[in-house]
Amino acid sequence: MQVTQLFKHWTYQVFAPGTLLRRKYEAFKSLLRHDARALELVADLEELFYGKTLADRQRANWLAARLSESVKVMTGQLVEMNPTRYMDLPEFFRKIDFYVRMALELEQPEVGPPYILSLEDAAALPGLAGGKAANLGRVMRVPGVPVPPGFVVTANAFHYIIEFNGLRDDIESRLREMVVGDRDMLARLTAEMQELILAAEIPEEIARGIRFAVSEIISGDDLIAVRSSALAEDGEISFAGQYASELNIQPNDVLEAYKRVLAGKYCPRAVAYRISHGLTDAETAMAVLVIPMVEAENAGVAYSLDPDCRGRDQIGVYGVRGLGDGLVDGSVSPSKAVLTREETPRVSGDCTPDERGLPSTEALTELGRLIMRLEDAFGCPQDIEWAEDVTGAMYILQARPLQREREEFVADHPPLAVEPLAKGLERASSGVGSGAVYYASSGESIARIPKGAVVITPTLKPSLLTFISHMSAVIAQTGSRASHFASVARETGVPVLVGSMDVTLEPGRVVTVDGTTGAVYDGLVEDLVALGDRDAAVSERVTRQYAKVIPLTVKLNLTDPQASDFSPEGCRSMHDIIRFCHEKAVGEMFSLVDKKGRGMGAARRLKTHLPLVMYLLDLGGGLFANAAQGELVTPHDIKSRPMWALWYGLSDSRVQWAHTLTHMDWEEFDRMSAGIFSFDSKLLASYGLISGDYMHLMIRFGYHFSVVDSVCGNDPGANYINFRFKGGGAGFDQRLLRLRFIELVLSHYGFEVKARGDMLDAGCARLDENETRRLLARLGFLLAVTRLMDMSLETEQDVVREVQRFLEDSERQDDKSRA
Repeated sequence: MQVTQLFKHWTYQVFAPGTLLRRKYEAFKSLLRHDARALELVADLEELFYGKTLADRQRANWLAARLSESVKVMTGQLVEMNPTRYMDLPEFFRKIDFYVRMALELEQPEVGPPYILSLEDAAALPGLAGGKAANLGRVMRVPGVPVPPGFVVTANAFHYIIEFNGLRDDIESRLREMVVGDRDMLARLTAEMQELILAAEIPEEIARGIRFAVSEIISGDDLIAVRSSALAEDGEISFAGQYASELNIQPNDVLEAYKRVLAGKYCPRAVAYRISHGLTDAETAMAVLVIPMVEAENAGVAYSLDPDCRGRDQIGVYGVRGLGDGLVDGSVSPSKAVLTREETPRVSGDCTPDERGLPSTEALTELGRLIMRLEDAFGCPQDIEWAEDVTGAMYILQARPLQREREEFVADHPPLAVEPLAKGLERASSGVGSGAVYYASSGESIARIPKGAVVITPTLKPSLLTFISHMSAVIAQTGSRASHFASVARETGVPVLVGSMDVTLEPGRVVTVDGTTGAVYDGLVEDLVALGDRDAAVSERVTRQYAKVIPLTVKLNLTDPQASDFSPEGCRSMHDIIRFCHEKAVGEMFSLVDKKGRGMGAARRLKTHLPLVMYLLDLGGGLFANAAQGELVTPHDIKSRPMWALWYGLSDSRVQWAHTLTHMDWEEFDRMSAGIFSFDSKLLASYGLISGDYMHLMIRFGYHFSVVDSVCGNDPGANYINFRFKGGGAGFDQRLLRLRFIELVLSHYGFEVKARGDMLDAGCARLDENETRRLLARLGFLLAVTRLMDMSLETEQDVVREVQRFLEDSERQDDKSRA
């Protein structure tokens, strides 16, 4: 393949240089298109890798794969432009691409059995049973702690159902589109994924196992609870309220309830939550816990070290009548009891329990013993779900590590001089937030919560969780810190207050909410808001998951094109290869045609009033379709945007041309022709290769020449101007003075300029089309003004004077053009 490519290149070079020019230009155009696309992908990946945009890992992998495709094309097109110089570049790309794929590779899910586990076995197998079931299995092993019997449908069963129904590609295609900040997109894609799960068929071996296991744990017509137990649930990250639980299910309906719990994995709030914590879809595979329903007299939540009792060593017990679902979904404000953290806990004297929704004092004491026993068994404070049935029997239904509030959000502050609008509200989550009041009383209004709002809502319903990143603070009429919403708010530092206020806050009014003291203040209280800064609240997991791939993709090491390591061997990342390909491709175009004009055989002479011999070769779209036929074209036939802009400046009416002197390559004429070549010979003339948005122009003025190479189109990322100026007919010192003049002018216009001897190189890049055209016009004017300037400059003071005159003249012309 390489030999064939080299042979074709050499053949074209010798026998068809014009064809080689066009092939080189086509490769260059393709490279520029993929360069622009690749840089956009690098920017998108940087947003993901550094946590500026929160999206599913599948999106990162998809973007990285697209980046690989574009960079691969760029390497191939650079080789096409000059195979003798860059033939080894694709190999370095393949090496980097391999390591990128390795760094982003996702673990393949297990689809084999076991599909059913007993609750006892679940304790030792959290990777199959999920956090909730594994924790409950461990609780079951603690002597004297009552737990209902149960079983688990494993995460492997979930994966098998996905594979059995051929849903993997459908789910991944939606995950790669998913961005947490796009609420409408999130809602649509998650709804589609839930529909896929609900329509799926459960393989018979799983369905049979579920039906049999249900018959083992219940008697008669008892009802069951089908609860989520995702792999990452109830561990270091709580997932409180993110997933669905199905309560009071008839045994015959267990399979449909099971599918609804699986589908709940893809509800908007659960997907947004796991992405915000840097977890992949596979890392939150859904296992399902099935237990008999407890006919609850009272139920609720207990904290073995109550976050509401900062500085006090106490247990907090929250309870409601009947099932505890109203408590955790925020629709009910519970009763509360506080117990001491002793071997035999006592109900605290300063917190007398309200019997509504709470067990008796004796039962509370026994519950306290169980709570402390579980804290000892698990080795850390616990968040526990409990229920007392109608016979007075106590059950533990769930245990997980207590999510503590971040210290920076709970720090006390000195008293404020300003009086609050409201105070004494229950503190469900600490922290400080300020923003405009927004009332969210319905699902429709919740979906429109604006960024930075202080949300006022009737209850702390779980549907609010989807949009918690938009909230500065929340004030609810009912609910408690035992609700799922409050648990997640404490993780993220969003202050939440519960209770009624005497004052009515009109929509749009700016207030400050202090979750530490339970107060609401009018306006922005800067001393408080400074304490509630949540900029650092992005989970470290989000960035940590990309630590290995960042150096291989978006990091740029090749910054200096003149450095010795600016080579294929020096490329360490995809970004390096992009930079290398773009820089070298532009360089290849800059030396597109030698001074003999090889490949310009089909060029047409430009008919102009300027005493300038110039030939143009249209590479496609450089001339209007109705351009004059034959060997001549006029400036009015030029369609090429960069060529027209440069010509506009070069032919400026302010420049005086001596029409007795034809501007061509006098040095070549003197050396080669002895005066016998005609003045319009292509060997002595200026020439240009043009297309709609490209120009490569070599202009010969007497004993010096200039090269201008430019892309000027509607894609700023592809636009550039490269310029070279060399030689002159005056003495060396005078040539240097002219070079100094050009350097000062171009630097003033923002070009990067380098001068060596009597040669100057300048360039600028990635400007929009209008700015690129403006600079090309100024460059054309500069070329016209300086064509014989080396003859008139004597001192550095002359240079400074002429630069000032030139800039003032250009500014006047700009003002005239704008007028």
